[in-house]
Amino acid sequence: MQRHYFIAVKLPAEVKTKLAEFCKHIKKDHHFKTWVHLEDLHITLAFLGSASTRQLETLHSLLKEEVTNHDEFSLKVDHFGFFGNKQNPRIFWAGIKKQHSLYRLQKQVSYVCAKAGFTLENRPYAPHITLARKHIDSEDRSINAADWWKQYGEEIPFNVEKIVIYETHTEKQPKYEIVQSFSLQN
Repeated sequence: MQRHYFIAVKLPAEVKTKLAEFCKHIKKDHHFKTWVHLEDLHITLAFLGSASTRQLETLHSLLKEEVTNHDEFSLKVDHFGFFGNKQNPRIFWAGIKKQHSLYRLQKQVSYVCAKAGFTLENRPYAPHITLARKHIDSEDRSINAADWWKQYGEEIPFNVEKIVIYETHTEKQPKYEIVQSFSLQN
């Protein structure tokens, strides 16, 4: 079975725990087919797909050279959102307050990935933390991400200190395994 890889911001344990607390309350009233495992919460920077050993080795050395020169920075989880139909969304996520350092880091990561021979998605970068997939409430009611935030959420500030390369194992829980970690400058 071919493995797939992606590069992401590693979230601190406290952020994951707080998001899991929010989800615990939301689960009581709203149903999704799958909730993301606590250990799998992250902010994707680049989806790589499958990769050869050589590509991964090149990527590791380029990331070490380029990205570790990037300074640590702060982010804040400050809202919820949905992808897909508002009545029956595909993805429920936690949003990040816009921070230029995150966009610079993502552009730098994309540049390195292209240099290593990866073809990345062309859509605009939309940083988020996926919390659940496939809304399956049996009740026909409108759902509103802003209302959910008011009811269940609160801002979560944190520092971005590391990015990681994850390998996906769809048959396991948690399904993302860190294969390489890169610390930013503090």
